[in-house]
Amino acid sequence: MEARINSHIVIGTAGHVDHGKTALIRHLTGIETDRLAAEKLRGITIENGYAHLRLPSGGVVGFIDVPGHERFIKTMLAGAMGIDAVLLIIAADEGLKPQTIEHLNILNHLGVSKGCIVITKKDLVSETELVALSNAIKDLTHNTSLSGFDIVYYSIYDDSCREMMLDTLERFSSYSDENKAYAASRLHVDRVFSVKGVGTIVTGTLIEGQIKKGETIFQYPGNKKCRIKGIEVYGQPVEIAEYGQRVALNLSIDHDQIARGDLLSSVDQFTPTMIIEANLTTDQLSQEIRHWQRLKLYHGTREVLCRIALGNDEAIHSYESRRIQLRLESQIYCKVNDPVILRSYSPMVTLGGGIIVSSHANKRIVDQSDEEAFDDLMELKTILKHSSCFFNIEDRFFERTSLSLSKGYELVEKMLKNEIILKLNDDAYALTDNWNALCELILDAVSIEHRQHPLRKGIQKETLRSKINTTFPLSKSEFNLTIDTMISNKLIKESSNSISLFNYSPELNSVQKNAIDEIMAIIETHQQALVPMNDFLVIRLDKNVIYDLLYYLINYELLVKINDEYIMTMTLYKMSVQKLFDYFETHDVLSVAEFRDMTGFSRKSTVMLLEHFDRVKLTKRSENNRTMIKN
Repeated sequence: MEARINSHIVIGTAGHVDHGKTALIRHLTGIETDRLAAEKLRGITIENGYAHLRLPSGGVVGFIDVPGHERFIKTMLAGAMGIDAVLLIIAADEGLKPQTIEHLNILNHLGVSKGCIVITKKDLVSETELVALSNAIKDLTHNTSLSGFDIVYYSIYDDSCREMMLDTLERFSSYSDENKAYAASRLHVDRVFSVKGVGTIVTGTLIEGQIKKGETIFQYPGNKKCRIKGIEVYGQPVEIAEYGQRVALNLSIDHDQIARGDLLSSVDQFTPTMIIEANLTTDQLSQEIRHWQRLKLYHGTREVLCRIALGNDEAIHSYESRRIQLRLESQIYCKVNDPVILRSYSPMVTLGGGIIVSSHANKRIVDQSDEEAFDDLMELKTILKHSSCFFNIEDRFFERTSLSLSKGYELVEKMLKNEIILKLNDDAYALTDNWNALCELILDAVSIEHRQHPLRKGIQKETLRSKINTTFPLSKSEFNLTIDTMISNKLIKESSNSISLFNYSPELNSVQKNAIDEIMAIIETHQQALVPMNDFLVIRLDKNVIYDLLYYLINYELLVKINDEYIMTMTLYKMSVQKLFDYFETHDVLSVAEFRDMTGFSRKSTVMLLEHFDRVKLTKRSENNRTMIKN
């Protein structure tokens, strides 16, 4: 499968407050990214700003101008999560500052490995000072993802700087990524607003996949379905947007039902998580990170509180790399290999970052001494454990994973071979553990029915489905597939819509056999074809035992239950049905009187039997007449 080549890239600015990030973008693009009155008044960026530039080659660069002030790091993170490359801005007259270093650490944790370092305001210092600052920057970025970045000197008053920057941008403006191109679409919302006469507008970076105008997309955490009414990319209406682009979407959803931090995705069953595991690398820490410390996690454009689970005597120190587990206080929707950033709860300082290695972990303390590297197979197993009982292996199945299609199908074959999953038919697979638990639950329910009602054939199918529904909420087709498969495996059997254990058959004792003889004698001597069930209570046994015996005879088709109060023999019932069929061979309409004369039954018995035929869909009543239902 050939990957699409994108002619666009999203570049974020980073750096200390008032180092010239917004001025640089304005000089490059002619677009003012400070969009709030407070920003223009104070001269600093408070919210992320957006601009775009078409390069001489035809490629498009989208810019995210993030705030540099320490109080707006949260906003900076929301923008940085969706960038492909960075311009790290450092003012020549001020040099390296606290937010420069914090932004650098964040970019390193996010794995941003494309971009350049721009020393702005070069006209305010000497050549010697520029060289000294460049050397300091090289030392600072050594052993980070920004190591080896070009260092560009810039002044907004020198147009030759703009031309030089355009050449630099051309070198990393085109890129390709097969996994991102063909993955399910994901967009973390960073802005929401409404336009009169248009409706709800959301913006964000399409980090994976492709979206089309008119398609359905799902909003999380609300799990709301909405239609994409319109798409704009860099201010221009388009029919299709692809991964890596900054987009604005006009959605068929109320403005108050979607917010910054929400996820939009084509995945219609994106499973949330409250426990993740990540490979964390820490920065310089003023204090060690302790077990159960409350932290802030940043994923996508979302911020959630969490606790870190290390073990009571464990701690994490500066510049340490290790696997950790985080217990979240709010749900997130994530995938393996998603980047995350951790900050302290108070004071708010960036502690470190890394990537998610388990998106739906079980509660545990990660043992560093024997911890195995997380692999693709574990990711797939984790996703399956949080899926419905049955799943279909098709291309869309892998949309919730970070796997390519070829790798995904390869792992499925491996899991089938190792009996981690089972193939029930061409459209249904199940985790072996889940399937075994489901079968055990069904066998237990059927066994309980046999113990409580030993004379009955088994448990009614719908009753059985309702009993297991709390643990395994199966659709009707999934339940029927389960029953059919268990019958094929000779675990259970079905008769007259009743489910019993495969080798089960009721056994009558001598008292029960004598009672059945009495039941049949009462029927034979009864004046009418339909016999009231209460007439059998003259037998000197407990009422419940008598009724169990009657249902035993009904289940084994010796008697037929006409309604809740009357029964008749199967022999007489079949004769009555045959007379009904014979009559409709030559007639279209049957009256009560005509059927009474045919059978010789009383009018009361005739009416009850015809009403029974109506219920079982043999006949259809029209006033006092019946017609045959053709089936």
